[in-house]
Amino acid sequence: MSTPADTLEDCGGQAGKPARLASLDALRGLDMLIIAGLDTLAYAIAGAAPDSAAAQGLRQQLTHVDWEGLVAYDLVFPLFVFLAGASMRLSLARRAQQGIGWPRLLGKMWVRAAILVVLGWAVNGMVSLDAGMRCASVLGLIGLSGALAGSLALLLRRSALSCAVCGGVILLAVGLCQHLGGDYTVAGSFNAQVDALLCPGRLYRAEFDPEGPLCIVSATALCLFGFAAGSLLSRPARKGLGLMAAAGVALIAASMFLPCIKNIWTAGFVLAAAGVCSLLLALFHLLLDILPWRKWAFPLQVVGCNALFLYLLVNLLPMENLARRLTCGVWQSLLEPHWLPVAYAATALLLVWLAALFLYRRKVFIKL
Repeated sequence: MSTPADTLEDCGGQAGKPARLASLDALRGLDMLIIAGLDTLAYAIAGAAPDSAAAQGLRQQLTHVDWEGLVAYDLVFPLFVFLAGASMRLSLARRAQQGIGWPRLLGKMWVRAAILVVLGWAVNGMVSLDAGMRCASVLGLIGLSGALAGSLALLLRRSALSCAVCGGVILLAVGLCQHLGGDYTVAGSFNAQVDALLCPGRLYRAEFDPEGPLCIVSATALCLFGFAAGSLLSRPARKGLGLMAAAGVALIAASMFLPCIKNIWTAGFVLAAAGVCSLLLALFHLLLDILPWRKWAFPLQVVGCNALFLYLLVNLLPMENLARRLTCGVWQSLLEPHWLPVAYAATALLLVWLAALFLYRRKVFIKL
């Protein structure tokens, strides 16, 4: 059996480039594929096969809950945040060995966050810088929570235990504010009050924004939990996996006593997300970094190495319309009308993966 240190490898096998864990890229790739077209494909299949319990169940898992509750789709962006924390732990350790000081590290974190905020504006739509522009975004939440978590991690001297405790303290503070400062309804939540005061521009919903300021604070706690999990990836296999799995179960158990609302990132939701993410990372770490079972994950790693580029691609370009044009009416001549959405969704997903493969083969990895 190989050790985690043995399995640190480049995304594309580039000599002299920073090493990466295959598990992180594959899990990030799976996460990205869900929003890059697997969700649309699942909806199309469910529409074409209304009597299939499996298809309808998958569609339900890939549709956000209206308010309270949790399905797989609600964990997509939290998983990105968690993995960002785990990757940050490995990155900071490597850069510390290179002698890079904390002022430079802080600068890189906040520059990256600023770029992601601007890219988030572009994904949202027209950048008008007026009251009608939505300033909060998924990319902004990921960037700002990562910069906040990274700053705290440096302040805490990259101690995994201290970062986990800090994440817990943040969640406790958020939970108390949400419980004492409002209720858990759409209009009466503490998040709605904070967003009305502090979130500039248009909100995603009339009452609040799911990527607003308080949600960024909650996401910072999740990123710190990811940072703590990242420290376990370099431990001896059995000890690291055991601790990560135990932490995952404990976090999920703790979340059951608290409201779980993804839209306002309640403490219960963050604990549940951290628990599931810990278990997923433990599983992928076992399969890809410890056991020699990596070939099956190649399609996922290809996507995971350029997740940011693919996110921008699918949000800025009409991939399904492109798929319709490129197929030149072939699917209409071969399939029944109710199966056409399935064919177009599958073609669009294939185009996204081929774009990722094109970059991967040429060792082009676009990251911040």
